[in-house]
Amino acid sequence: MNGSRVDTSIAIETRALTKHFPTTENALVSIFSRTVGPSVIQNVNLSIQTGELFGLLGPNGAGKTTLLKMLATLITPSSGEAWVNGHPLEDADSIKASLGFVTTDERSFYWRLTGRQNLTFFAHLHAFPPGTLANRVDELLAVTNLQDKADQPFRTYSTGMRQRLAIARALLHRPSILFLDEPTRGLDPPSIRALHQLIRHELTAKQGLTILLTTHWLQEAEGQIQAYGTLTDLRKMLGTRGKYHVHTETLTPNVRVTLEHYAPTALPSESIPSTLTLPDDVSTLNQVLDTLRSAQIPILSIAREELPLETIFDRFTDTTRMPSDTLPPSSSTTPAFSHPPPRLRPSPPGFGLGPNFFRIAGAFLQRDWHMETSYRLAFLLDFISIFFSVAVFYFVGELIGVQTAPFLAEFGGDYFAFVLVGIAFSRYFGVGISSFASNLRQAQTTGTLEAMLATPTPLSTIILSSSLWNFGFATLQVLAYLFVGWLFLDVPIGQGNLLAAVLILLLSIVVFSSLGILAASFVMVLKRGDPITWAFNVLFTLLGGVYYPITILPAWMQTLSTFLPVTYGLQAMRLALLQDAPWAAILPEIIPLALFGLVLLPLSLFAFRFAVRRARQDGSLAHF
Repeated sequence: MNGSRVDTSIAIETRALTKHFPTTENALVSIFSRTVGPSVIQNVNLSIQTGELFGLLGPNGAGKTTLLKMLATLITPSSGEAWVNGHPLEDADSIKASLGFVTTDERSFYWRLTGRQNLTFFAHLHAFPPGTLANRVDELLAVTNLQDKADQPFRTYSTGMRQRLAIARALLHRPSILFLDEPTRGLDPPSIRALHQLIRHELTAKQGLTILLTTHWLQEAEGQIQAYGTLTDLRKMLGTRGKYHVHTETLTPNVRVTLEHYAPTALPSESIPSTLTLPDDVSTLNQVLDTLRSAQIPILSIAREELPLETIFDRFTDTTRMPSDTLPPSSSTTPAFSHPPPRLRPSPPGFGLGPNFFRIAGAFLQRDWHMETSYRLAFLLDFISIFFSVAVFYFVGELIGVQTAPFLAEFGGDYFAFVLVGIAFSRYFGVGISSFASNLRQAQTTGTLEAMLATPTPLSTIILSSSLWNFGFATLQVLAYLFVGWLFLDVPIGQGNLLAAVLILLLSIVVFSSLGILAASFVMVLKRGDPITWAFNVLFTLLGGVYYPITILPAWMQTLSTFLPVTYGLQAMRLALLQDAPWAAILPEIIPLALFGLVLLPLSLFAFRFAVRRARQDGSLAHF
């Protein structure tokens, strides 16, 4: 693959990786004009070996999570280059296929599903072969010691269990690299020890994974790599050496005089038994020990003190104390690369189905079925309410039926039949115009969107699949509405032009979905304040002819209604179902509806690509 790194001994490389975020958010003007803020990540250079357990230490706000998300292709860098498992960041699918990402966000699971159901759902997003999916889920439940809790709802899990399930999810597709973002945050000491045991012995020693683990301590630091290396390397960078502590009995005056010659600063001021503090020099230590032995002064203990990690952290993050000549090489030099780094040119995401769409769509339907039926009473009430709604409009029709007959002549003169088709049709409009945006917002607020985006499944497939349940449930409701009206209240639907009705419905769904994708694009950028859904809901109810025929409106409002695609769709549907109108009578309504679809669909896809690209640049894909 073009731009891929050949050297397989290096798992992760970065070169001058930098990220700036805009200073304004959620403002309408920021869609086209933004002010770039200070860098969150600045000139990060890393080289992590394959199979290495690499710890990234930094305080809150230092940019650790932003760095991981850039490497996971969830955030677009402002500048710089990076390779993950040999693939440049522009090759997002290959990176996600070889990378597992674990966050501390407990919201990234579905709380109404069991642990097993959660893992099964996310396995489908990795296009896991169905024949081996169940075995892989069982295997990971055993590795993370969750097999006894696998069929319990996620909401009953402890914090440690949720973190282990997150690791199991990250390992589903057998990645070679694992990102662990502060995996021990919020855990108690026993859970931390168990997690460390899993990471060191199972993931690193047995499976040979490359692990990039972040953690945090104390005060603020600049968003750039201050130093990296082993503890010995870090101590050398600071120019700080260790110390020897020799604990002895009481020193005689002659011995004190001799020791002052070897280590003038080592002697305590008092003459009672004490500890001699010596520089980190073996020669000096041996001379002091020989002097003590010659004088027959007992040596109680000898200990070597290294500069602790806490002190190293403080020294490197407190730039006011660290002298300039001790700055680490990573902040001023560039690591060696095995190839010339290509310029990053992220390709914009599309809104296509993809080769595994139907399998993934089935997983979403199964997920939504489990979640919806877990609320049994609400699920039942949704259907019971249909009968009450039909009854209400039936009696309203009985009340005003005679007065409305002249306005409804072209539809058969029956107000109840007229409004019943309008209500059923409005269900599809409501789902199409709102489901994409509402499902996107729900995934953002529940925290599951980012977990899904860490898989190779495109965002477009995720949004489309998330809406299938809404369309399916709307279909059940529509059929229920029409069935009740036909069976009990003599609505003449069974004799209609059903083929034309199906075509009208399909065209309407395309148009409504296009408007819904436009609404999702606004939500992606603005998070709140969706003008598309608001405007069309208002216009649909007022001008669409759901509850009354358009002909009773003033002339200027009738003119406005001709600019709404729902006007043509609903008019055509009533002609087809209530009047069994021939194709010649319906085509004048179908043709404008199709033209709306031809214009709105590509426009909505362009807007969605723009919104996703902007959200990746802003790092706000999962924000709400």
